[in-house]
Amino acid sequence: MTGFKNNKKNISVAKSKTDKQNSLNIDTILKQLDLYKSFFDNYIDGVMIVDPENLKVVDTNENAAMLFNSTKDKFIGSVVPQFKRIIKLLKKDDSPYVLSEISMNNAENESIMVEVSSRFIDFEDKKIVQAVVRNISEQFQLTDRLVQSDKLVLLGQLIASVAHEIRNPLAAINLNLQLLQRKSEADTVEANQVQTALQGVERISKIIEATLNFSRSNSPEVKNINVNDVLPKTLEMYTSSLKKKQINLDMDFGEHLPNVFIDEKHLLQVFVNLIKNAIDAIDQKGVINVRTYTEESSDEDTPEFVVISVSDSGCGIHPDDLSRIFNPFFTKKEDGTGLGLPISQRIIHQYNGNIDMESILGSGTTVYIKLPPTFD
Repeated sequence: MTGFKNNKKNISVAKSKTDKQNSLNIDTILKQLDLYKSFFDNYIDGVMIVDPENLKVVDTNENAAMLFNSTKDKFIGSVVPQFKRIIKLLKKDDSPYVLSEISMNNAENESIMVEVSSRFIDFEDKKIVQAVVRNISEQFQLTDRLVQSDKLVLLGQLIASVAHEIRNPLAAINLNLQLLQRKSEADTVEANQVQTALQGVERISKIIEATLNFSRSNSPEVKNINVNDVLPKTLEMYTSSLKKKQINLDMDFGEHLPNVFIDEKHLLQVFVNLIKNAIDAIDQKGVINVRTYTEESSDEDTPEFVVISVSDSGCGIHPDDLSRIFNPFFTKKEDGTGLGLPISQRIIHQYNGNIDMESILGSGTTVYIKLPPTFD
């Protein structure tokens, strides 16, 4: 009996040790789970878990929800159809992970460009998608701007040579048409035909001149100037045009505006294009607002911009055309060259600035010129 009692005691001691070990193991596992959960929740980028079968967000951290202007509770359960392509890529050749750039809509239905690094992970006998997302909208816009600038440089080199080749024969055509006009009797069919031809030659000459201006790269005379001192010079040029169309000009120039480094003639050229476009957009009666102010920037190198905005109450721009307005030779005007805005864009980019546009069809257009300031 004594041996039995000792054996029972030993079993009791062993069981106690096992319970204690199990308790320690559970505590360790819970601590590890808390650590992994904390890592998930506080990861610097957005992290999402997506079900590949229904494309629903199973779990997410706050950073991912904030990226799409949502909350964690609202974001979980939402469908991300853009992941359909990512899942196809993951299944193809059993790729370990996929790095993609996709456009997704936030809670306000605004499109943002995100970089998604995703992979399959095993969970409860099924595969789910783990994705790390980060906002690359600014980098995407910068890359797009650099590509556009390269296109403009190449196009400028091409059209400069073409314009020079056209100029000489066009001058000969113009001279011969003028001789014919002198020999033709007034108000005859021949005289009207010659006059129409001369108008066509004049329009071609105008396009060639604008093209050469677009392609030239003159050495700028960069100075430290205040945009408030330059803009009124342009507005005075259009006094008669504003009166003719009964357009009210509303000016609001910010006080204590920082200076900018720019060639004054270049700034005037840009502003002339914007004011002319604003006047042309208004049929009869309207308002043009010209404002200058400073605006904070998310760019660490340029924490602030000097902004010039030109708004009109005109016809606006069709959404399909808005993405094409900076393309050379794109115009909806009968007498337009389609080079005013591309030239303006190239000038502003030359001084490390930005030019943006927003428009509502039938309501009007606003153009924003943003230039980095200089401080004395």
